[in-house]
Amino acid sequence: MMKMTLLRAVAASVATLAIAAPAVAQDRPSYELPAIEVAVLQSDLHQTAITLYEFPQFWELAADLHKQAADNLPRNAAGQFFGYSRAAVLYFHAGEFVDARRSMEDAAQVAEATGDDYTAANAYVDAAFVAIAEGYAGQKREFVSQARELADSEWVTAEEKAEILARIDGAPAGPASARVALAVRLGSPLTLAAD
Repeated sequence: MMKMTLLRAVAASVATLAIAAPAVAQDRPSYELPAIEVAVLQSDLHQTAITLYEFPQFWELAADLHKQAADNLPRNAAGQFFGYSRAAVLYFHAGEFVDARRSMEDAAQVAEATGDDYTAANAYVDAAFVAIAEGYAGQKREFVSQARELADSEWVTAEEKAEILARIDGAPAGPASARVALAVRLGSPLTLAAD
């Protein structure tokens, strides 16, 4: 019964957003939406996603909503990091490793573009761990290289650099250990809901 009520609420929210979108598009081009309208849409998508955290069968849908909220913002807007990083965690726990890796890479790129080299480096290490979990060694090397480069930034302290390099040096060797390491680092969707 609760599942059906939740599904109806999610469907109603999505339908409302879908109905409102064409009306906005007819009034003016979407790239000219005032910031307040984008923020409201983003917030609604995030809030709907957060309500799904306690239902493992909806983690992929929650990730999609967070990603959509991030995609609705201008490229490299600081608010995109939240959406992409949350999407990555949810995709990871839903077993969608390709989407998790791509979302974590998007989060890293946003952090880097907004000048947070430490966060970007850690997100690239997380993306490398996801690549290990999915068995994609070539991508792992690329992410580790980007993380090392950012760790050498003048904006990263010596302690932060040591932490990043320790994570890289302690990278898991195989998919199973990568999944465990990521689960410990990222937490679960239920712990995210408490944040």
